[in-house]
Amino acid sequence: MADYKELSSKIIELVGGKDNVVNLGHCATRLRFNLKDDSLANASELKSTKGVIGVVNQGGTVSGCYWS
Repeated sequence: MADYKELSSKIIELVGGKDNVVNLGHCATRLRFNLKDDSLANASELKSTKGVIGVVNQGGTVSGCYWS
């Protein structure tokens, strides 16, 4: 079983920290972060994080499939 508390902390850190998050939404497989500054998100490190399947950054919205 995955450690979701650790994974969620890592994801928040890699999107630029909680102060960079304007809004957060989700569906069955995805989290969608609206960010103040999307340049603070480290998409390459997010993609290589165990438990993160993919990452998309589109104009201030970072989304991805985060659980495997």
